[in-house]
Amino acid sequence: MRATVNEYIPQFVGTDASVGSSLRRPLIAWCITLTIGLLAVGACVLAPVSAAHNYPLLSEVIYKGFSRLCHQIPERSFHVDDHPFAVCARCFGLYAGFAIGVVLYPLLRSLRKRDTPARVWLILAALPTTVDFALGFSGLWENTHLSRSMTGALLGAVAAFYVVPGLVDVSQTDWRRYFAKSS
Repeated sequence: MRATVNEYIPQFVGTDASVGSSLRRPLIAWCITLTIGLLAVGACVLAPVSAAHNYPLLSEVIYKGFSRLCHQIPERSFHVDDHPFAVCARCFGLYAGFAIGVVLYPLLRSLRKRDTPARVWLILAALPTTVDFALGFSGLWENTHLSRSMTGALLGAVAAFYVVPGLVDVSQTDWRRYFAKSS
């Protein structure tokens, strides 16, 4: 069978059947992905909470870290105690949706699966975010924190179903073969 450009080709080509069928490595990959997703969501909320409770260094580090990923316009962000989240409502929706998608992933698909859904699902999930942005940008629609965060959450949740299989695939790699001494 010949792969097309639109297909994901798993990178793990192992001979050890026990590695491919074991749930240990995929579970570790899923746990790491979940932890990173939850830490990102937590950091978005921790920034305004730490600013409100007089921990300026912590909040500044978090805000600065997210500044490369988001415009951080306060009027487009959720607030805690009059301090904006570390990211805008749309980015927060992306992060929260991704974390929710990772939580739901093992309930909907086996962690052993390394194939991804058809890319059309990712494109369809991006469509509401694109429409919400385009209508707001053109002035035809006044998008809100809710529309931004919900469309972002949809895209983030669907993206998890593309990221997790890729990381599971990487977790199946026998890294020792790359670092083994050759004689």
